[in-house]
Amino acid sequence: MEKFMIRISHSHKPSKTVEEQLQIFQSRGLIIEDEENAKEILSRISYYRFTAYTLSLKTNDKFYDNVTFNHIFRLYEFDLKFRLLLMELIEVVEVSMRTHISLVFAEKYDGMGYIDSANFYDSLKHADFINELEKLLKQSKDVFVKHYYDKYAGEFPIWVAIEVTTLGILSKLFKNLKKSDKNDIGMKFYSGLSGEFIASWLHAISNLRNICAHYGRIYNRNFPIAPKLFARDKKGIIDNNKVYAIVYNMKYLISDKKYWNSWVERLRSLIDEYSEVDLRLIGFHQNWYNLIKK
Repeated sequence: MEKFMIRISHSHKPSKTVEEQLQIFQSRGLIIEDEENAKEILSRISYYRFTAYTLSLKTNDKFYDNVTFNHIFRLYEFDLKFRLLLMELIEVVEVSMRTHISLVFAEKYDGMGYIDSANFYDSLKHADFINELEKLLKQSKDVFVKHYYDKYAGEFPIWVAIEVTTLGILSKLFKNLKKSDKNDIGMKFYSGLSGEFIASWLHAISNLRNICAHYGRIYNRNFPIAPKLFARDKKGIIDNNKVYAIVYNMKYLISDKKYWNSWVERLRSLIDEYSEVDLRLIGFHQNWYNLIKK
C-alpha cells in the first residue's frame, strides 16, 4: 500500500507576519482603527479564516469605502454566536429524532428489528449502517455501552444503539426506512409531515451540523444540500442554499412551540445586536421574524 506523503513545493505564497498581514489589508483600502487590537485579533484568528468575512466587502481585492477592520471582526463574532445558537437547536432536533425512530421501530419490529435488512428499503445501505454502528459501539466509552456488552453479550436494542449514532448516520438511517415507517414517524410526531420532506431536512441539517462542529463559516455561505420546501413556503425563502432555508424548516421538527419561539427571540436579539450583518447573505429577508415564528 502506498503511503500518504505531503508534497513539498515552493510555489505557494510565503507566510506573512501579523504586521505584514495588516499592511496587506491597508494597501487594499481597509481602515484599521486600532492597530494593536487588530494585531491581537490576527494573532488568535488566522488571516485565512478572517479574510473569508471580507468577501462581500470588496471588489477585485479593493475594499469599499469606509469598511473597517472592526466591521469584519463583528461579522466573525456574529458568526461564532450564530453557530452556537444553531448547534443548540440541532441538538433538540437530533435527540427528538433518535427517540421517535426508536419508538416507532421498536413498536413495529421489536427492539432488535433494526438488525434485519428486510425492515429497510435498501439492504446494501442497511449493511453500511450496521457496519458504521458496530464501529461506533466498539469505540464508545459510555458506561451504558459497556453494560450491554457485559450483561447482554453485545445485543443492543434500538433505543440503546441509536444513542451512539451521529446525526449523519441518523439521517441515513431515516432515509433508508420503508416509506410507510417514515410517514408513520411524520404522522405521530410531526403533525403528519411526509417522510420524504423529513429525510431531506435531516440531510441538510446534518451537513449544517458538521460545518458548525468544525467551526466553519455560516455567514455568506452557500450550502450544497438544499432542503425540500413546501410550495407555500417558497415565497418566503429568497435563497434555498443559504442557512435560513434550513433554519426555517427546523421549525417543523420542533414540537415544543414555547422553546421554538424562545429560540427565535434569541436569534432576533443576536441579529439586532450586529447591525453590520447583511441579512441577504444568510438568506434572511426583512420579514423573516414574522414568517418563522410559530
